Amino acid sequence: MARLKGAGHHLLPLGGGVDGKAPLLRAWAGPGLTLGRILAPMYRASSTAYGVRLDGLAVIDCDDDYSVLVAQMEARFGQSRVHVKTPRGRHLYYLAGGVMPNLRSEGLPVDIKTGPRSYVVGPLSLRPDGGFYEPVKGLLGKDALKPLRVPTSPVSDPILTGHRHVELVKEAMRMVEFVNDAYELQANLAGIRDDWCVDPATMPDSELAGIAGWAWKCRLENRIYRGRDSAFPVQRRALDALRSQPNGADAIALLVLLEDQHGHHPGKRFPLDFDAMRAAGLLNLSKPRLRAARRTLEGAGLLRLVGRHRAGSKPQTFTLTRPQSGLAGAVNVEAMPKTRLKGVPGAVRGRG
Repeated sequence: MARLKGAGHHLLPLGGGVDGKAPLLRAWAGPGLTLGRILAPMYRASSTAYGVRLDGLAVIDCDDDYSVLVAQMEARFGQSRVHVKTPRGRHLYYLAGGVMPNLRSEGLPVDIKTGPRSYVVGPLSLRPDGGFYEPVKGLLGKDALKPLRVPTSPVSDPILTGHRHVELVKEAMRMVEFVNDAYELQANLAGIRDDWCVDPATMPDSELAGIAGWAWKCRLENRIYRGRDSAFPVQRRALDALRSQPNGADAIALLVLLEDQHGHHPGKRFPLDFDAMRAAGLLNLSKPRLRAARRTLEGAGLLRLVGRHRAGSKPQTFTLTRPQSGLAGAVNVEAMPKTRLKGVPGAVRGRG
């Protein structure tokens, strides 16, 4: 770290967050810190990780350390004289130059980070989770870096004021599955803001933190919808309840289909047209088996009737439900007596 400081690099103390990659100081993007102001918070936090601020630098941050991917990046942007192997990928160091492209939008698991508001974990850092940053080519601060070879003019239109928030939300959702935490996602968004947004100074870091936090929460709650490439949750508790039923396999098949088609819209109401489902090849069960599976899901509290049939104009509609485990058996919970709601055929309400 002393050698890097002597070579003119701006460093910052890391050690916050779950993986120890977050800065230990709030004001790290201003004037360069002295070595003492970097080491003191690291010592207090027992941290062995530091960051390299990217003033005048650019780092190609590959999420995977595949030789083909690294070769592709160097063929496109020029050979890097300093490579650092990260816990899951590789950092390629360059001098900054030109407008940095957004490689995530091209479907590549790669970010290009640059500027005084961006940083990467420095060489020889050791994170609390055991992640180590190993120099594998060259030596930062000693080997002269080459400029990143990029177009000197923007390759696409800048993001205009009034569209910045929406576009950054889209970018966050594209890259959230490839970052380690919300802090890294926010740093990536800061790079996009600084490089692509019109008047970036009017878009505060707090707004980026809100976008990154929301996107990270979506990832943790498995609410990232990517069409047929996305996953959806099926509760094991629901499967346990259905396996004990005589037609449990049919009910599970119907539940999985309904979660696939409607589960990513909580509270969505939908009809169950078994003829259409069979014609579309969604399920090849007979209509009697499908009706029995529907009744099983209703009995298990996983499917609820919310709209009655009206001849010639309105089909029955249903919604998926997720009953809470153990609630009915709690010692202070008693079933509520049911009474008819006036004016709503078949509807009931609790009274107590």
